[in-house]
Amino acid sequence: MAVDIFMPKMSDHMEEGEIIRWRVREGDRVEQGQIILELMTDKVVAELEAPAAGIVKGIRAGDGDKVPVGETFAFIVQPDESVPALRSSGLAAPEKEEKYEPAMPAALAEASQSVLGEIRAVPAARRLAKELGIDLAKIAGSGPNGTIREQDVRAFAEATKLSPFADIGVRDARIGSGESWLDLNPIQRLSGQRMLESMQTAPQFATEVDVDMTKTLEVRGTLTERIQQTTGARLSITAILVKVVALTLRDYPSVNCSFDNGRIKLHPQVNLGVAVGTESGVLVPVIKEADCKKLAQIARELKTFQERAKSLRFNQDELSGGTFTISNLGMYGIDRFKAIVNPPESAILAVGQIVNKPVALLDGTIAVRPIMTLTLSVDHRAMDGVQAAKFLTAIKAQLEKLSLDALNSSLSMVQ
Repeated sequence: MAVDIFMPKMSDHMEEGEIIRWRVREGDRVEQGQIILELMTDKVVAELEAPAAGIVKGIRAGDGDKVPVGETFAFIVQPDESVPALRSSGLAAPEKEEKYEPAMPAALAEASQSVLGEIRAVPAARRLAKELGIDLAKIAGSGPNGTIREQDVRAFAEATKLSPFADIGVRDARIGSGESWLDLNPIQRLSGQRMLESMQTAPQFATEVDVDMTKTLEVRGTLTERIQQTTGARLSITAILVKVVALTLRDYPSVNCSFDNGRIKLHPQVNLGVAVGTESGVLVPVIKEADCKKLAQIARELKTFQERAKSLRFNQDELSGGTFTISNLGMYGIDRFKAIVNPPESAILAVGQIVNKPVALLDGTIAVRPIMTLTLSVDHRAMDGVQAAKFLTAIKAQLEKLSLDALNSSLSMVQ
């Protein structure tokens, strides 16, 4: 029996996926679980596995094509089994596999297109031509009825010394002599939509506090070598913040919440999202049950997130289920900033860099201390200013009194 290959829903907000590269061809035999293609979701590049063993048939979407979630775009069939009709009519019929021939010279191509009166091209070819600033009328297609394929555009670009295909992420479509337009990739597009929705639907306010990081830096210096030896991960301020914030959320469950249809939903688990910058935009992988994990575990997960961010290869579980987010721009030299709440969460903590500043001590003297600014943005529908202030000052208190004894006992953060 034929098995559908369809576009999976890999995040709550995903509506379509873009096929980046097929790893198999029409008619190839595959085993169940074998990687058959790479696709770009609204967040990351993911690998799609074959849902069954058999022969790949009826491919109706190629490299560069966008497919709606749930749409069938190919099948896995058994020998001598025919390809069933599509469950949905949203995609075009598959192109006939033919031996590729180089594109015709520009003059012949122009003549051919003028006779046809129209330009036939698959979506991937149109998209690539736009990115490279190529006039499709100058290319002769090698597909059925002269349809222009992606490889035709590539061959034309190579022949005319144009820019190669852009990497996944920011793409450059050149116009005229000097202007350029940057198309939004799926990550940027979704992030922009969600932040716009957040600002339009949630009344947000921010509270800010300066934290003396003397004790925290002392603890970090003491533990860094031990944790690096056991995990291979560097102990960062972000890792310590994840644990401290997670424990504070456990003490303040009203902050670990979402506003949903006029009601406040309190989450039973503390799942900390950590904003990670990539060349293609910001992703927020999630450390599940962060309040129950040791500091070494958190450091190891953050290292894994940084490594995967380079290739945008996260799995669905790592990017979903967050109940609170931390965004640290201190490593970029930012002193303070206000972050936008990441829906459906109700709060986000913005972290600035640690800067040596003069501080008035309780005995009336002045000393230079390492100060870090924390800014808590919250959805006013879910909590008020008093709740936000108590939560933020509790984080400040934890960081300013942090000690190895606390880490080894009540916080249980080290091993």
